[in-house]
Amino acid sequence: MTAAHAEVCVWNEPWQQVFRVYGGWVCNTLMEGSWADRTPLHDAALQGRLLSLKKLLSQGMHVGVAMLDGITPLHEACLGGHFACAKLLLEHGADANAVSVDGATPLFNSCLSGNTALLQLLLKHSSVHHPAHLRNSPIHVAAKQGHTACVELLLSYGMDADMELDEVGTPLYCACETRSTECVQRLLILGADVQCGRGLDTPLHAAVRVGGAKEVHGLCHK
Repeated sequence: MTAAHAEVCVWNEPWQQVFRVYGGWVCNTLMEGSWADRTPLHDAALQGRLLSLKKLLSQGMHVGVAMLDGITPLHEACLGGHFACAKLLLEHGADANAVSVDGATPLFNSCLSGNTALLQLLLKHSSVHHPAHLRNSPIHVAAKQGHTACVELLLSYGMDADMELDEVGTPLYCACETRSTECVQRLLILGADVQCGRGLDTPLHAAVRVGGAKEVHGLCHK
């Protein structure tokens, strides 16, 4: 009996890929035969267990194996801020531009973790201008988390300090919302526009709303 082959597109963005169902199994067509849901490789990467990661890769586990939501071991290593694990995965051919179903890239996850060395490593393998970053932006999450060094590094690689995302705003606006004082100060020094926020809502509005006295002072004396 021949297995039924049905093709379904589960993503709508231009950078996202087509998945197919082969006899009931979902797999990425670029990694046929390597699909799984949660794997030991994902767990080792997230937990920073380098020796386990090396062993699993030596046993033939595919470095690009992804879960149903598109999360790869490299995503997990970056989320955990594990430089050595991410480096090992990249050396074995992990895709630094992989995108999860919700639009997260390894670069985005590294900014979430705040590991600057890890971010610098990823920037050698991926672009800050990845289309997915219009949905989940590394510089916005770094600003929101107060990871100032990550923000500076992304700007040095050409990210726009005044990039405004729908319902999110600009990096400066995000930093003001979370009262990330150091990040606000650095963005202002690096030339962020105090008038660019989220639509008509400026960074000053955001700072006043959350009671960020230091942020308000910095914005008013720019």
